Amino acid sequence: MTLPSLTRRKALTGIASATLSPTLLASVPARAEARRYHLAPQEVADGVWMIEGLREVFAASNGGNIVNIALVQTSQGAVVIDTGSTLSMGAEIRAFADQRMGGVAMVVNSHHHPDHWFGNAAFADRQIVALPQTSAACAQYGQDFAESLYAILGSWMSGTTPLPATGQTGAGEARIGGRSLKFMALSGHTAGDLVMMDEQTGTLIAGDLLFLERAPSLPDADYGAWLAALDTLAGLQASGTIPGHGAFHRSSAALAQTRAYLTATRARLDEAARLGLSPVEAMAAGPVPEFAALGANPEEYLRSVVRRWADHETEALPLVGRS
Repeated sequence: MTLPSLTRRKALTGIASATLSPTLLASVPARAEARRYHLAPQEVADGVWMIEGLREVFAASNGGNIVNIALVQTSQGAVVIDTGSTLSMGAEIRAFADQRMGGVAMVVNSHHHPDHWFGNAAFADRQIVALPQTSAACAQYGQDFAESLYAILGSWMSGTTPLPATGQTGAGEARIGGRSLKFMALSGHTAGDLVMMDEQTGTLIAGDLLFLERAPSLPDADYGAWLAALDTLAGLQASGTIPGHGAFHRSSAALAQTRAYLTATRARLDEAARLGLSPVEAMAAGPVPEFAALGANPEEYLRSVVRRWADHETEALPLVGRS
């Protein structure tokens, strides 16, 4: 892969014109009243519902409605997988479960990124479970996440406080309200990625191990572990897939696209480091062209360079001085 030739001036111009996240230290007051998302759950398989988020990054214009939520109906109520980015979003998910699915049997957090669990407070009276690694990361980073999201989302965050899962789960099968659910403890997107398969319908709820038509988020990624996790998911032969971001589908589209993005982006940043580019120049080069039009790009690509550049430079160091 060949990166475009860049001058320092071009590199700086490219970064100046890019859309970057607001500073974590910004202060945006929140109004007292809750704001509404008007979420639209859709039944994608028998008793399996999905709320599809926008394929964007956090912004005041979307209120953090950027993540997929899954609900599995049981005779004891819904098993809710992830709760959204804000208390308000969690409350709308809870209202749907209460009104249409007989309440909430259990809440599952797939991993520690805040768009997947900051709605937990709307379910504080229910069992909320996650992998041990996830609970620890939520406790460690929750306040920092909250400060960042209040700065970005403003009044959408009204009343939102971090509430990490109070219970732990791991790999294995569970029978809840007459429904068999298979849990898999994987990693790659983060150090702990919980995946669930509804055995009645064969529906895979993959969390952020799978993205479709939305750029994967890489700041906490382990490329090797993630690619190995994709191999595991491919072997499940799911009848349908709910990715962490992107549309429900009955093909291997998210598997193929996520694998291709990881492989190509890793190679691009490795080469940029090997060529001795600075992070600014690597950012100005932009995403791999094949993936430049994905939702949340170039923002996700830029964030990947900022957060992961040291790793790619470390990989490149053994090449220095070789003939």
